[in-house]
Amino acid sequence: MANWKFTDQYGKDYPALANSILGLLIFDVPEGGSPVSGTTFSAPLNLSATGKTMMVLDAITGLTSIPMTGTVTTADDTLTVSLKSTDDDITAAIAKLIPLIGGDITQKAWVSIDNVTPSSATADDDPTTDEFDLNVTIAIGSGTGTLISQIPMSLGLFTLKAEFENFGIQLSELNFLAGGSNFATFFPDTLPASYYTPGSTALNLLSLDLALNISTSPLSVSVATAGVSIGIVNIPLKPDALFLSPLAVWVHLTDPTGSPSATWGLDGSVNLYPYGKQTNPPSTDPDFAFEFQMEMPTKQDPTFMISGNFDNPEDQSVATIISDLLNDGSFNTGIASTITLEKFDFTTAADTSKGTISEFSADIAMSSSFGLFQTQSLDVKDFSISITYENG
Repeated sequence: MANWKFTDQYGKDYPALANSILGLLIFDVPEGGSPVSGTTFSAPLNLSATGKTMMVLDAITGLTSIPMTGTVTTADDTLTVSLKSTDDDITAAIAKLIPLIGGDITQKAWVSIDNVTPSSATADDDPTTDEFDLNVTIAIGSGTGTLISQIPMSLGLFTLKAEFENFGIQLSELNFLAGGSNFATFFPDTLPASYYTPGSTALNLLSLDLALNISTSPLSVSVATAGVSIGIVNIPLKPDALFLSPLAVWVHLTDPTGSPSATWGLDGSVNLYPYGKQTNPPSTDPDFAFEFQMEMPTKQDPTFMISGNFDNPEDQSVATIISDLLNDGSFNTGIASTITLEKFDFTTAADTSKGTISEFSADIAMSSSFGLFQTQSLDVKDFSISITYENG
């Protein structure tokens, strides 16, 4: 009989547990027993007994219960739960229900639970970590990647998403995203040749996401949109010092299994590396990064959009920016070494059919001791500027 919940055994010592997914899930455990032996957990998750919150997972998998194993520890006044399903029936169900990643492309699917709840968290708090995920590992070319989504608890849209590192791909290996059509026809052919030359430039898969729509009676899972980000890494803008890395082309397909239409744009990060440590390719972390995003106009929508934000995590000075660009730490910029550029964010949109900017905004912030009104009791430590324009 399904009669055990985590709150039964741990709720008194960890009151915030009642606010987590573990406060809802019911496991099949003999009356008076526990699925935890030492730090080892083993018990089936009973989807039917848990109720309506598991209706979608029940429908997707076709299962009434899912065997779960993992670990449960109570160290340093913190409950840590890490569980994973062990039933291969989930893999077969996902491969059958999601058409874009069906068949041999689906390697493994499983349900995972990760929860961290400190005893100091009260009944009004949430756990530090509370994840209940569907994981799907798929084969792409010669590699694999894992798409992850929170378990959907109601009908409608949910998103499976994966991020990748050092994942080389060919455009033909993404044909499954376009229902078997030639994906390369959706990849922009207007990029500068110095960035991308078909057949010679190496491409990296950076991210992949699927927006799925679930309905029941009868059960169906349809792919509403598919998105992919493809990157070109370490494009030198100033040898050894300044690199565009990555330059990522994102392609967003609507109705990928029917009549696909595409919008596309660019994401990128311009990275500036510290003087004295500059190599090609870079071998150290950058001092500064400026990230930008663009959405290109289409015949259906002539709007061009671009936004960017400056990242200075170590609070490096403006003088350091110039020294890095010149790769000369002794160069006297004439700028006080205490002046720090903390923020430079902007966004703008233009109507390309009219050739006009429709909106623009920018936020700039700097900090230092500027000495404008400097006395023993008055000084300017930081200032910021905000600009907003909208063509009504």
